[in-house]
Amino acid sequence: MNTLKNKKVYFGRIRFALIIILILFCWSCHNNEKDDQQLLQEQISDNLLISGDIDPELLIGEWEVIKFAYTEDGNKILDVADVSKGKLSIPYAPTPIENDGNDRWRLDHSNSNLFICSLSGNLLKLELRGSSFMLSPQEEDEIVTALINAYSFVIKGNELIIFFTKVDKRNLLILKKIFNQ
Repeated sequence: MNTLKNKKVYFGRIRFALIIILILFCWSCHNNEKDDQQLLQEQISDNLLISGDIDPELLIGEWEVIKFAYTEDGNKILDVADVSKGKLSIPYAPTPIENDGNDRWRLDHSNSNLFICSLSGNLLKLELRGSSFMLSPQEEDEIVTALINAYSFVIKGNELIIFFTKVDKRNLLILKKIFNQ
């Protein structure tokens, strides 16, 4: 009877050890996916940067939202889709004062959306800090989602390209500088 009890204890310990090994394996795979995703985001951001500029002073001004697109690697831009309208006003980059609405980035589409901006090199973080939602058309929601999930930016000539994450099939928002006449 003692041997039966010893066998149950032995198999119980083996089962416990196997469960722990399985949990550690799954956790390791999950962390590797996050690390791989972070490396891919950094690679895309770096590749976009190769032929562009990240001077915050160049961000300041009026930008027309013109396209959504997709890139797998930051080199080749695919699946370009035009945007019907939209204007992003950038008075400061980064946003110096959180409390003053005049310092915020402003997206005007059918509604107005205000964002707080922080920058670190070409890394970009935008937080939605106010809006005047009357109607919320799908295109505007997509633009706001892109801005909220912004990862980095690059300026190429008169285009501002914002690379964003967490959205399938689209990861670039392309804007064109509006020059006042």
